[in-house]
Amino acid sequence: MRGRLARHVLLTDLVVGLGDSLPASLSSLKVAASPGSRDACKELARNWRLRRDVRDSYVTAARKIEQESSLGQIEFIPGTIAQVETFPCLERALLRHVEDALLEGATHDLLDLGTSRQSRFWSEVTPTIQAHWALLAAAAEVLLEADRVAKALKDAPKTLAGLVHAYAEGESPWCLLDTHHRHLESRWYNFDPDASDPHPGLEKLILKAEQRYTEVGSHLAKSFVKQFSKAKHPIPGLLRQVHVFETHVKPHLGTVKTAYVWVDALRFEMARELADVLRSDFNLTLHPALATIPTITEIGMASLVPRAHEGVKVISVGGGKLGLEVAGTVLKDRKERIAFLKSHAGVSVYDAKLDDLLPKPSKKVRDGIQGADLVLITSQEIDELCEADNITQARRQMDGVLNDLRRGFRVLADLGVKRIILAADHGHLFGEEVGDDMKIEAPGGDTADLHRRVWLGLGGTSEPSYLRTSLKALGVESDLDLATPWTLACFKSKGGARAYFHGGLSPQELIIPVVVMTPTAQALSNPPTGIQWTLMAGSKKLSTRFFSVQISGQSSGLFTVEPPKVRVEVRAKGKCVSVPVSASYGFEQATGDVQLRPSATNARQIEPDTVTLMVDVDQLGQKSVSISLLDATSGAELANMDKIEVTTII
Repeated sequence: MRGRLARHVLLTDLVVGLGDSLPASLSSLKVAASPGSRDACKELARNWRLRRDVRDSYVTAARKIEQESSLGQIEFIPGTIAQVETFPCLERALLRHVEDALLEGATHDLLDLGTSRQSRFWSEVTPTIQAHWALLAAAAEVLLEADRVAKALKDAPKTLAGLVHAYAEGESPWCLLDTHHRHLESRWYNFDPDASDPHPGLEKLILKAEQRYTEVGSHLAKSFVKQFSKAKHPIPGLLRQVHVFETHVKPHLGTVKTAYVWVDALRFEMARELADVLRSDFNLTLHPALATIPTITEIGMASLVPRAHEGVKVISVGGGKLGLEVAGTVLKDRKERIAFLKSHAGVSVYDAKLDDLLPKPSKKVRDGIQGADLVLITSQEIDELCEADNITQARRQMDGVLNDLRRGFRVLADLGVKRIILAADHGHLFGEEVGDDMKIEAPGGDTADLHRRVWLGLGGTSEPSYLRTSLKALGVESDLDLATPWTLACFKSKGGARAYFHGGLSPQELIIPVVVMTPTAQALSNPPTGIQWTLMAGSKKLSTRFFSVQISGQSSGLFTVEPPKVRVEVRAKGKCVSVPVSASYGFEQATGDVQLRPSATNARQIEPDTVTLMVDVDQLGQKSVSISLLDATSGAELANMDKIEVTTII
């Protein structure tokens, strides 16, 4: 469409869309006069946007006309532009409006708007816009969930069992606040704002959501620590970490090939989200359990071994470290825990790390798994990633661990494992860097161990800012005392992470997940066949950190399609160098996978879905990359695009 005609069509589309709310500065625009001509222009503009083969020309024309007409300088009425998609300046104006509105107060209408805009025209052609809308939706979810939990805490249960149930169970448990906060932080650290289009309200909104999370989280922690300190232990009806092996692993050993998966620092809400993803491939149950205190790796991991149910004792092993005595044996590290498990499991045991399963296990690992009755898989990725204190990388990559676990479970099922028990040593807190106002002095005295969230020792002081009591009073055999902050505050200590903590008694640290899974036929099924896939890159060259790919497909036969769950990756020299951040629909934050769906008008076609990826530019180092479409369940490649040129990344 030539320049003059394009200008006439698009400006008419704008005027018709705005109707009576047309700003006075645009009233002099020369547009189609008759109603019939105006409707024709509006339909032409709409079809121009919808056609993939000419969409690039629309984008070029719209941006040129917007600049020539100085449309970006005009103040549009926010409530009138939500249905007008003619120019990108309208999308930017709507983004600013939603940012400002969320700062005033989150509503479900604003959340719905942020979610729906991710599948609109400018989101699909501009990856940063789609990521921006996804970020606003995440902020809205945190604010709304914080309000819900804060209101519920006013009438909080008066027992620890009641608090555990409210936090971890039911359709809308309080732990959803932690999930939404994790999503927000991941999206924020993955976000790359457009320097030419500043949004000062966005940083204020993120700060507001983070502060609100900390405020409500501290209130929740105080209620939980208070009830935990008052309770008589053990508490009837609550699963304890030391009983996991006896109740969920041992009963089936020798008759069913079993995998026992220990994941360091897997928070309950993360396992809950992962379980929702796994339900299509596994029959499973998710149980909350109380970790052994203090909630640190040396104690929590040792509580998962055989005979722990008979009684454990927390002791000092010197050097500022603790160990757990189980059946007369002191366990201090991974090597000792695995040796104890093999000595007391009563069946043959093979141990491996999660990394050993991915992307494909070696022959040695396959043979070891197939020849054992009990397979122990350990994962330290979350704890290692966060303890390294690179907050940016930890936020960007944490959800990738959930995807690796899902892939690992599939490998175990393929190798004949019929029952998988997933458990954690402890949870964690992961917020912003703790300020001086959230740091308190530790008790001092004869210190056996000191973490940011817990002190163990004898003597020293006691202050109102933290709980100080004996471990025995909290149901754990020991000669040591424990001190932990009532809220999300931290003790002052040298070294350690600045934003990632565990050891205390908040529900995020203390309530661990126990997931029991058996694979279904779906988990062992082959990748989908009979679909002709089409991949279309959002741009011909990779020139920014955000890149989009549209996925579509059609049945190659006479029958309707069963759209699979897929994953999109940008690859450099065969290695994935991208993280999925959003999609038009069907995006799973836990894994980055996308659940496709049939077209509403043709059951033989898959509804096109545009996926936005953030590329790790530090891993490129070559002139071109490829795009791979993978079946999320099997990992099999369904389609690919080669030779996407890499230009200067901005």
